[in-house]
Parts: sequence; C-alpha cells; structure tokens
Amino acid sequence: KPLLLADEINLDYKQNFSIGFVALNYTNSQQNQYEYKLHGFNNAWIKAGKEHTAFYTNLDPGTYEFQVRASNNDGVWNYTGRKIKVVVNPPFYRTVYAYIFYIILAAATLLYARYLGIRKLKRKFALEQERVQVAQLLEQERRQTEHLRELDAMKITFLTNLSHEFRTPISLIVGPVDNLMDRIKEPEATSQLTLIKRNGRRLLNLVNQLLDFRKMEEQELKLQPTDGEIVSFIKEVTDSFSDLAERKKINYSFNTKTEAINCSFDPNKMERILFNLISNALKFTSEGGKIDLILSGSEDLSDEEKVWITVQIIDTGIGIPDDTKEQIFENFYQNEVGPKMLNHGTGIGLSIAKEFVRMHGGTIGVESEVGKGSCFTVNLPLLKTADFQVNTIQKSEVSSDSVEIPSKINAATKTINDLPLLLIVEDDDDFRFYLKDSLKNSYRIVEASNGKEGWQKALAGHPDIIVSDVNMPVMDGIELGKKIRSDKRTTHLPLILLTASTQEAEQIRGLESGASDYMNKPFNFAVLNAKIKNLLTLNQTFKDTYTRQIKMIPALVEIESEQTKFMNKVLLYIDKNLNDSQLSVEALSRELTMSRGSLYKKLLELTGLSPVEFIRSVRLEKAAVLLQKSDLNIAQIAYQVGFSTPNYFTKAFKDKYDVTPSDYITLKKANRPVSVPVSL
Repeated sequence: KPLLLADEINLDYKQNFSIGFVALNYTNSQQNQYEYKLHGFNNAWIKAGKEHTAFYTNLDPGTYEFQVRASNNDGVWNYTGRKIKVVVNPPFYRTVYAYIFYIILAAATLLYARYLGIRKLKRKFALEQERVQVAQLLEQERRQTEHLRELDAMKITFLTNLSHEFRTPISLIVGPVDNLMDRIKEPEATSQLTLIKRNGRRLLNLVNQLLDFRKMEEQELKLQPTDGEIVSFIKEVTDSFSDLAERKKINYSFNTKTEAINCSFDPNKMERILFNLISNALKFTSEGGKIDLILSGSEDLSDEEKVWITVQIIDTGIGIPDDTKEQIFENFYQNEVGPKMLNHGTGIGLSIAKEFVRMHGGTIGVESEVGKGSCFTVNLPLLKTADFQVNTIQKSEVSSDSVEIPSKINAATKTINDLPLLLIVEDDDDFRFYLKDSLKNSYRIVEASNGKEGWQKALAGHPDIIVSDVNMPVMDGIELGKKIRSDKRTTHLPLILLTASTQEAEQIRGLESGASDYMNKPFNFAVLNAKIKNLLTLNQTFKDTYTRQIKMIPALVEIESEQTKFMNKVLLYIDKNLNDSQLSVEALSRELTMSRGSLYKKLLELTGLSPVEFIRSVRLEKAAVLLQKSDLNIAQIAYQVGFSTPNYFTKAFKDKYDVTPSDYITLKKANRPVSVPVSL
C-alpha cells in the first residue's frame, strides 16, 4: 500500500526505518521549510530545514505517531501538517502470550513449591504420627503382654492350687485300690480294680504334669536322684500299660539284653518320661499295630563314674511330619492328626519329658515317617552307684501279662438271647470297657468306636437302646442322633447321649437332635442304668399302647382313613390265604399293586413289623384263637394257619407268647392271662 495512502506502519522489533516527506509548494520549492516529531519517542518539533527525510533506529516496541509540517518560501507554516501511526511490534518473549505464559509458569512454580512444602510437612507429620503410633502399639503390646502374663500366672496358680486339692482324693482312690487288689482275687473284680487303678494313676499323672509345668515356669523344678535298679523300674512302668495295649489289640513288648543296672536317677521324673512317651505311642497307634520298648546300657568310656542308658519307644502309628519334629517338644504344641484321633492331649507331655531328660543331662530325639510310625530315643548319662553292676541276659523280656476280662451272663434269670440288645458308641476305650463291663449282666452288648460305626451296627443289629458319646471322630453323637431319627428303620430306638460338656446350649442341641435323654460326665452309673431300664419300659409301653391291633374279622373294621383301608386290604388278603404255606410278600405286593420296597416301608411305618413278620403275626393270632376255642390238635392248627411243620409253628408261637402251644391251652383253660409281648 503506498505510504501516501497508509494510516499505519507496522515494523518488526529493531527494524530501522526512514520516512520521506515533501511540501506541495512548487513556486520556490528550495525555500520550503520542514519540522517533524515522533510522538511517543520525542515530543518536541525537530527543525529539518530543507531536509525532507526522517531516520529512526532501535525504537522500543510500542505505538508512535509521526507528525510533519511545512512552510512555503514566504515562511507561511501549515500547522495542520500530516501524521501517520507507527507500530513497532515487540519480540516473541515480550508478547502478551509470552507474559501470560510467564504468569502461568510463575503461578505453576509457586503452586509446585507450595505442593512440595505441603508434602514435606505431611511426610514429616506422617512420620511423627507413625512414631507415635508405634510407641502406642509397643506400649499397648507391653501392657497386653503383661496382662496376659498376669492372667496366665493367675490361671496356672488357680489350676495348681486346684491340682493340689485333686492329689489328695486321687491318692485316696489309688491307695485303697492297691490294697483291694492284694486282697481280692476274683477275676471280674480284679479287672474292675485294674481299670480304676490305671485311670487313677493316669489322672494323678496329669495332675502332676500340671504341677511340674508350673514349677518349670517358675524355675522351681529340681532333680531328686536316688540309687536304684533302673531296668526293673522301667519294666514295671512298661507293664502297667499291658492291659491297655491288649484291649486295643496292639502288639506291645519290652525288650532288653540287660538284666540289671544299678545307678542314680530320679524315679518320679523317669516314670513321667516313660509315661508320656508310651501314652503317646498307644494313643496314636491304631488297632493291630505294634509298640516295642527297647532298653540298653553301656559304660561311658570318657567318664568312669557314669553309665549311658538308652530307651527307644518304637511304634507303627500315624507318624510325624518332618517339619514338625522339633515343634512337638514345645509347650502346648499339638500336631494336626485328622478326625480319627480325637482328644489327643494337652500339648505339655512331651515338653515336660524333654525338660526331665535335660535335667538328667541327657537328650531326646525322634525319627518318624508319616503313615509308618515313630521312634523316640532317650539317652541318659546316669551316675553309677557303689554296688554298680551290669548283668546281661540272652533273650528279651516281653511283657505279655494281661488281665483276663471274663464276660459272664446271669443265666439264672435270663438266657443271653432274652436280654435286651444295647449298642454302646464311645471312642474312649477305657470308658467303653467300663460301660460294657458294668452293663453286661443285664444286656447284650454291641460296641462301636465312632458314630459312623455305631450307625452301621444300629442298622445291622436292630438294638433295643443306644448309649452314645457326643464328641467322637468321623461322626459325632449329634449327627448320629439325627440319622437315627430320620430313618424309619431306627426312628423308634431310644437314644441316650453322654458328654463332658455342662453347657445348657449343648444339652438343648443334643435333645433337639432326637436324643431321648442326656447325661453329663461324670455321672452316677445307677442313674444311667435306671434311665436305660425306664426308656426300655416306656418304649415297650408305647408299643403296647399304639401298635395297631390285628383284627381277624375285616368286615368289622371301621374304615376311617387311608391307612385303615390299607390295613383292611392286607388283613383281608392274608385271611383268605391263611392256610397257604406258600403265601409270600411278592404275592401280597402284587395284590396291593405296589412294589415290595413300598410295601415294606408302609407296613413298617404302620405296624413296626416287616411284611414277613406281619404275616407270621397274623398266623399266630389266628392260631391263638383256634387253640383257645377249637377242638383241633396243635398239628392241625399249625397246618390250618399256614405253617409247613408243627415244630416250626411251636417255635414261632413260643417266641411270640413266651409259652408253647400246649402250655397256652393249659393256661387258658385255667383262666390265667398270657402276656403278649410286642416286638417292633
């Protein structure tokens, strides 16, 4: 655009420029005069004379206004002049956008600095808070630990005091039992006394272990060695477990090539070591297993005053995993042994045994393989006595003495088959033996060691009553009760649950499972026996009262329900075919258009009898009527009611009425009542 017509000039930063101008007076143009100024740069008029060009360099960025005026040759000035705007653009770093960027950058820098400061303060505050929390947690843990220590000390003190109180009555039990065993030689009484003595010693040992544990905690336990012969001592302790091993059907033996070793040892602690190791072996070895106790002795070549005693207890039990072999000697440690081993200990027996071995200056170790068994080895350096001697024998001593447990039934009152059948379900061998031994004169006994085995024997044996423990492996008593009540084959069986728990919630849970009664251990045996008899009597009365009466004249039966209609059809068909000795359950089920299984369940539900038993019962009822009112002989009546032989009829009749057919006729003629037992 020509400068003459432009209103504005735009220049870059530091761009030099010049502006030319001329007056429109051509009379004597050499005499024209000029003045100019750049408003904003210099505000005074600059006399240019006859020069008509203005030069500018290094102008600062901004907006300027160039003004120029001229005079003619006569000196007359044109004050209006001419002007044009000059804009010098700033550099990129001085533009508006640059300043905005600078402001944003400065603000961001300030904000980031503030963020760093706040984060530093937060980190410092968090560290301070963490230090405070750690200090508080340490203080809390210290107080909690101190509180738990005090609580444990109070518990141990309480249990220790209680244990001291237990020792006196337990000693008063064990002592008189020893005297009675010396005086009473009857095998049956001896077995009961042996059971009392063994469990009394077991209870006394548990009490002593608690006292020993307290002394170990308080560092009050001391070794009290005495001179004695250790081989016979170990054999005596080993023999005390023979009857328990025999009842568990475990091959149990004591082996040694040394007849006698006289040395100094603490008999009380030595007995405790052996008791814990042998008890563990018996506890974790199943029926049919094997336990060997091997004793050997040798003189210490490095010390003439000592003799080394080595005791090994080898079993074929469940074994110990490699990662827990060292932990089993810690206080209260109990390895996971699965559901088959219940109530497997308190976890202090092996720790006490290890401490007693350490006090003797010896070592104890274990080698084991899961599923194959374990071998505990105890090495003891014992001081020789003045009369020290080591006598060897050629063959090992095997402790095979056992107490024969007779099982006699009082034949003067009832034969074995006449006694009620009692199923005892208990996992503790000693307690199960005690129940069996105490009840065997009044009942036929069937045993089971857990709920699953008890359920199977209940289905197979149809007992008259069941006595079951609550806490058992595989299946407990609560679950057993539920299965008994949910099955039509066993729902009528009385069930008594036994438990060591005294909580009412457990009792309610047991009764809700279907138990007829619930007893807490320990209990008075006479009370248990009375409850069993009462339940049997009550069950018999219930059967007598609610069992449907078999009517021989179907036409007189009033049909009141579907069950009555069903029974009416059954009785009618049996009555029509009563003299048919080949009358079968299959024929009856076809007549009723139902399967043999459905017929079995239906009759069992309504009468408590299977189809075969029900048909036989109807035949015998008919026979009883004929014996009383007809002149037929016994053989004729037997054939008429469908029995194939008179002998079988006589046996079946006696089983139902407890009298022979001939005696039945005699009693009826004498107008004497005949009791008719109901067997469901």
